[in-house]
Amino acid sequence: MKSLYLRKDMEASDSRIAIMKENPEIVLSEVGDESSVLVKIKACALSTTDVQTIQELNLASSDIAIGRAIAGIVKDVGNCVTSFKPGDEVVALLPLDSQFSGCAELCTVNEFDLIMKPKRVEFDEAVACLYEGVRAYTALQIQARMCAGETLLVIDGATPNGSTLIQLAQNWGAKVIATVNSQEEKLFLETFKPPLTSIVDVSNGKTNTIRSVCLEETGGLGMDIIVDSGVNMFPDQDDDVAQKLNLPTKHELISSLAVCGRWVTSQRDLQIDPPNSQLLFLKNGSVSYLFPSAWTLSSNQQGRYLHIMRDVLNKLASGL
Repeated sequence: MKSLYLRKDMEASDSRIAIMKENPEIVLSEVGDESSVLVKIKACALSTTDVQTIQELNLASSDIAIGRAIAGIVKDVGNCVTSFKPGDEVVALLPLDSQFSGCAELCTVNEFDLIMKPKRVEFDEAVACLYEGVRAYTALQIQARMCAGETLLVIDGATPNGSTLIQLAQNWGAKVIATVNSQEEKLFLETFKPPLTSIVDVSNGKTNTIRSVCLEETGGLGMDIIVDSGVNMFPDQDDDVAQKLNLPTKHELISSLAVCGRWVTSQRDLQIDPPNSQLLFLKNGSVSYLFPSAWTLSSNQQGRYLHIMRDVLNKLASGL
């Protein structure tokens, strides 16, 4: 059985190469976990592999599994499995510590990481939206506690993550402002129904317009929720990546928040300077970190995690 993995490139220590490994045929009785389910893979979504987190937590050996969003058909189940049977169509997000690659013919998944696939959703459709859906759901409902009628600012709204955030937020009754990095991205967001409250073009580094647009559209109150895709940590220094992506500064986002506003960030090394911290304090605001893979690292919230995945796929099945 062939599987795809990442392996450190010996010629360049900071990079990795994809390799195809020939693994022995999986037999559940040999895996040693009676709660395991053997799935025949029908579709697998490729996304950025969080190599840094996997290494920091010592979750993998030299080879790191690729492809964590999978959909397929149950081929066999362990003795203690009660929720699934051979022939069931299932979907899963493989945990970060999974030793099995989703880019394979067969994959072993714990029973409690699987959900049933809605009949009206194709295998490729399910894996295409699963990770982004869980990420957006986590940001809006779990961390930001969004309510109908609130205002939301989405940074990089035309990306897969951004567009999923917009669609879910609008479905739940929020008013959405989004940033874009080009005219093409703006035209894409203008096709959304219902239309966005405002689209802010930050191409050519015009991120200083975010605050003015947010205050204008909210009558000077600011945004209830902001979800970023990273921030420009040190605008006074030359940060090629931040400048290329036109990322907003910390001060720009905090200034755009309303009183009791919630900022959900993907910036793992975020540092808030005392002046910005004081501003956030005066707004009674909060910051939370968006790391959706945390769901799979602990069983503490497993039931809520499975509910999120089911709801994401049910919304897809209903045509959202």
